[in-house]
Amino acid sequence: MARRLTFRNARLAGWLADYAARAQQSAFERGLMLYDKHRVWDYHASDQGLHASVEDVHSTFFQVNIHWNSKQSKTPLPPKISTMTADCGCTSTAPFCEHITAAIIYWVIRLDKTNEVDKAESAVDQGDSPAYRALVARLKKRVAKETPSYKHFDTSKLIMRPDLQNNAEEIVKTVMAQAAKKRK
Repeated sequence: MARRLTFRNARLAGWLADYAARAQQSAFERGLMLYDKHRVWDYHASDQGLHASVEDVHSTFFQVNIHWNSKQSKTPLPPKISTMTADCGCTSTAPFCEHITAAIIYWVIRLDKTNEVDKAESAVDQGDSPAYRALVARLKKRVAKETPSYKHFDTSKLIMRPDLQNNAEEIVKTVMAQAAKKRK
């Protein structure tokens, strides 16, 4: 299950959301998993780009190099995604493989933690990443198929305490009536 990333800086959150939209969803999810499992090693960032060694799930290390135009890097914000060039030692043909994605996530999270970008901005995770939206869609489908839990409630099992049984029956009737009104 993919986790949600939280940011203090809205522009960094937006930048990573744009990156996630451009990357293949499976590569982004695997990159997030590699980041979560602390598989980014030997990380170095500069004005012209970044380099990292990223350990794959099979304990193989791949060298990741990402470059961008140094004229754009006067601010600590990441450059435009379209100006970035990236290469990785893996066999993936995607422009941004999971190893590159893990290094980028690591870099953006570090930028956010160091507060190098405009400190006046803040961000609340709105759940707008493609992975999060896919999980919510799957959850909604599963919930639609399930029977509400109050319909499984068996008041006959409360026989030992008749006072509770009467209260439980009233609660169940009230909840069922409210659910019926909502469906209309």
